[in-house]
Amino acid sequence: MKKQKKCIVIYTEGETEEEFYNLILDKTKEKYKIRKFNADLITKKCIKGICKFENKLLSKFKKEIISEYKEYRIIVYLCYDTDVFVDSVNPPIDRNKIEVSLKEMGASEVFHIKADKCIEDVFLYDIEGICKFLKIKKVKSVSGKNGVEKMKKLFERANRVYQKGYSCEGLVKKLKIDLIEEKIEKQLLPLLNEILPDDVKVKK
Repeated sequence: MKKQKKCIVIYTEGETEEEFYNLILDKTKEKYKIRKFNADLITKKCIKGICKFENKLLSKFKKEIISEYKEYRIIVYLCYDTDVFVDSVNPPIDRNKIEVSLKEMGASEVFHIKADKCIEDVFLYDIEGICKFLKIKKVKSVSGKNGVEKMKKLFERANRVYQKGYSCEGLVKKLKIDLIEEKIEKQLLPLLNEILPDDVKVKK
């Protein structure tokens, strides 16, 4: 019996997250010395905002994935910040409902890769790399009520403006991805263990 092809779909909130996961994939190949991932297709889609997950994401999934790859085993990864859900009376989206809808449309599995608070907090694990990118004096920490505010303050020191969700040319490439990956390995496990060859798996 012919083996069913596999399609990996990674949905991100913003352009910066998309760049980050592109680099994660590149560095994973380097780290495990592999030429090809255990998937016939890996595609990344930027939805531009968590609020658009419930409508835009589902619409794009139906038009761009199901219509083209319905014969594939489709595995979806939803990558988003969690700060908008913490202690929120009215969260922006119903995550369980989206997962159910994706499976009803044809997704075999749906995984949630949740940034601890926000993607900026993830980047700040390598604050030295951010300072190097901005060409400012290195600091060990920066004040702020959340990762976005801290990132904005660092950018202000370089007379630049940080805009959440938009691409920041060169920033992600300056980060020590190995250091960051080690910090968030638990969140990445469902993705890494799906794309790595069967004989190269990350510990659970």
